[in-house]
Formats: sequence, structure tokens, C-alpha cells
Amino acid sequence: MAFVFSYLKTGLDGLDGVLAGGIRYPSDSAAFVCIGGGPGTGKTLLALEIVSRAFLDGEDGSTWLYYSVEHSPESIHKKLESDFDWFRSQAKVRALPREVPGKLVLEAQTARGTSRLILTQARPAALQRSQARGTTVDIEWILAEIKNHQLAGKVEMVCVDNVGLLLTDLEYFEKRAALLEVRRQLLDSKIHGIFVMEEAHPRDLRLPSAEEFSTDLMLQLSFREEATDFKVRALEILKARHQYYYRGVHHFSIAGRGITRDVYLGARNERGPGLHVYPSVAAQLSMARDQAEFTVPERGDTPIDLGHPDLNRAFVGGTGPALLSSTVLLCEPGMRSTFLALRFLAAGLDRGERALLVSTREDRNAIRTICQRESSLRERCLLPDGSFRPDFRVLYLHPEFITSGKFTWDLLRLVQGGHGNEGDRPVRRFAFDNIARLQDRFPLITEQKFLIAALLDMLRYREVTPLLVDVMPPGATQQGSSFDPSPYLTGFDNVIQVFAQAPSDGARPGVRVLKSVGNEFLSETIALDWRKG
Repeated sequence: MAFVFSYLKTGLDGLDGVLAGGIRYPSDSAAFVCIGGGPGTGKTLLALEIVSRAFLDGEDGSTWLYYSVEHSPESIHKKLESDFDWFRSQAKVRALPREVPGKLVLEAQTARGTSRLILTQARPAALQRSQARGTTVDIEWILAEIKNHQLAGKVEMVCVDNVGLLLTDLEYFEKRAALLEVRRQLLDSKIHGIFVMEEAHPRDLRLPSAEEFSTDLMLQLSFREEATDFKVRALEILKARHQYYYRGVHHFSIAGRGITRDVYLGARNERGPGLHVYPSVAAQLSMARDQAEFTVPERGDTPIDLGHPDLNRAFVGGTGPALLSSTVLLCEPGMRSTFLALRFLAAGLDRGERALLVSTREDRNAIRTICQRESSLRERCLLPDGSFRPDFRVLYLHPEFITSGKFTWDLLRLVQGGHGNEGDRPVRRFAFDNIARLQDRFPLITEQKFLIAALLDMLRYREVTPLLVDVMPPGATQQGSSFDPSPYLTGFDNVIQVFAQAPSDGARPGVRVLKSVGNEFLSETIALDWRKG
């Protein structure tokens, strides 16, 4: 008989995404997770957030046990209350009167009933002062308490943080065997388990390996040096026994209370407090394809309005770029590419589409000024009071130390309509002004060519029509220039050059189409009149 699997959600969308839905385990058993890493990497926070989110969604009468050697129950409770808004907003939580030292019981009233999270400070004998009062809480004690709680009701999950410190006495081999027994008893009782393990030397035989624990999921947290004197938080799945997962190094961040903002892309801008995982760009691309079951949305058959009549005039025979086709404008300096990008988006607004401008060139005030000055944009992009129309969003990208994964993850979230705000709806037209040397503004971004190619692919899966702007060097269109357009010809459906013509050609800016998939276009250069139409 084939196994039937269940999923344990971590509550962290990026992590559940990398795990293809959550932690998978046989339905007749439970999930067992080891979180490892060096000091300060975020192990405790990750474990605490997984346990707390599950506790706040627990069934009526369920119990969740959290044992910590390093932190007192009071400090954990204060951290949850002060740093994590979701801890208070998702359910009504109260601390019950204290009955014994080193233990605090939190009770949550949720839509599913009443659940309890019991915070206990483990105090092994090796860490006790001779005059210390209180009960020794070690591995054997934890095993006995789990059994006692099972007599009273359903125990859903047990987390032990940090297991290594429970093995620091002279009887560590016996304690080690007892620790392995905890794992066995948890799975026999269908109780999910999380062990947090401080990174130890491979030859340190006191701490059992993940294999000895027969771990279902092994997560490794670390700091990685991605730029000079800057280290980013990294997460890697070393093992996931029962499931497919997206391999590679993924980055994450830790945010405190009160940082939810309307502008999402940035090192200090998050969707809320807690831990946020950002899958690698390669993983995000694979996730998009898997979710779509490799069914790529078809491009439209009808040409769209590119926003400027001279751009449209470059195509003949009733052809032109269609919905979901990608376009790049290669512009020489001074060619007013921001204005052309705004007109492209304004044409989408005329169709009732939601539009997004992402700019590394002009901030929101500058974009508003352009829209107010140009009659072709004013009423289409702005309300009478001068603010942007609700369906027109503008995001200015400040220089930031953010990774490629966070860059695309946040950008795609914004394209999808934000982060769950009421009234949000997906973007249908997207313009990026401009993509020239992104690594100068975002030093942690590597492999920009792959990032742009993956972004275009993921936008198409989300049924978005993109226009990107890049900069050509002056004279790039003249004979003998060393400018190579081949990367654009292979990566975009439509490649359009905008450049300054020589005085002999009328001195007006010129437009020339280098490539357009399935369309007829003029081979010669046509003049571009900025304010036409």
C-alpha cells in the first residue's frame, strides 16, 4: 500500500514555497525537523516562529511544548508580544498564572478553539550553580513531561532549543541516547518535533548527526559574505526526506515590529515582522513553471498600443507587439526614455489595466512632475489633486544591499497586487526604467542577464506585458560602433532603438526596430516627435 503524505505548514511563505508546499511527512507519523547553524544566525527565531504560528492556528485542546536552555519563558513571551504584531492580531493570547519556576503557559483563543503553548526553561545539572533553586530539566525530564502531557490531551509539537547544551555533562553518551529516544517517541506518538542545534565541529561526537536523528528536514542557517564587508543571512536545505524541494542557497531577513510599508522593495521593507525567506531566482523561476504546470500563457494576436504613435508607426501591415510580449527600448542618453515608458503605461490605463512603473532613474516626485507637465499624461496618470491614479503605481528603487532573490520576489509580489491589501489587483502593464548596470545600485545582485531573463519569464506566467529600458552608448547606431545588441535580440520579443539622428537626417530623434517576433516592421529609421498625439 502506497504512503499517503500530509503537509506541515511553516507559516513562512518563502520557506513553504521552497519546500513545495510545506514539510511533507507520512500521514501515519509526524514531521521531524533539525535547524542547525552558527551563533546569531536566526535558528531560535525560525523555530519559535514555526511553533508560534502553528500554536495560533491550533485545534481545540491542543498543546505545544517549547523548551529552551538559553532563554527564560518571560523573555520569549516578551519577544513575541513586543516584536511580532501577528502574535497579538491572529488570536487572543493570555499568560496563565505561574505555578512553577521556569515555566509559563500561554493560552490562545482562536477560531478553532483553545490551544496552549507551554514555554519551559531547560536547566541541565551541568548548568546549575550549587546554590541554584528549582528542578533540573534535562532530556529524561523532558521525555517524562511529554508523556504526562499526553495523558491530559493532544500534544501537537515539541521544540527543544538548544539540544547541544543538554549534552554538556560527563554523561553525554547516555544523554545522547536519551535524545535519540525523544525523537523516536515523538514520531511514535505522531507529535511533530523541532530540534535546534548549534553548529559543532564534525569530530565532536557528543552531538548526534541529522542522520542519527533520522531527520525528515534539515535546515542550515549561516552568514555568507556576498560583498566587501557585508554578510547576508542564508538558508539551505541539506535534506528533505519525503519530498521534492528547490535546491540551492536562499536568503532570508529578520524584521521587527512596525515595519509593514506600502513600498516593499528594499533592505528594511518587509511584509511584516518576523523571518522572511527569499528563494533564489532560479528557484522562483522553477516554482513559477511548476505552479503553471509548464502551461505558458499565449501572447495575444492583436497589436497593443505602445503609447506613442511613432513607435506604433514603425510596424506595418496591421502588426505589432501584442499582449504578453516583452519589449526593450535601447535608448541613447537624453532620449527621454522615462517619458516613453510612461506613455506605454498610460495606454494600458486607457484600457482599464493596472500599471506599474519601477524606476532606478527618477523618484516619485520627478515622475509626478513629468505627468503634470505633459498633456498626454496628465489626466491619464493623475487625479485632479495631483496624486497618482489608484491603478497607476510608481516605485523608485533606492540603492540597497539586497540579494537577487529578494529583488525579484518583492517585485513580483508588487506585480501581483501588493501583499494582500484590500482592493489590490494584479498589474497588467509593467515598465522598468532602467536596467542599466543594476549591480551599481544593488551590489548583491549577480548574473544580471539571467535575472532579467528569469524576470521576463515569470512576468509572462503572471500575464503581464513588460517594457524595459536600457541605455546604449552615444553613437551605438552608427557604422563601426562596438555596441553588441545580441543579448537583447535573444532575450526579448521586441527590440527597439531610440537614438539621436545626425543633422543631415533631420536632427530629430530616430526610432528603429531591430527585432519583433512575428511582426512586419520598417527597416529604415523613422523620426520621433516627442509630443505627437
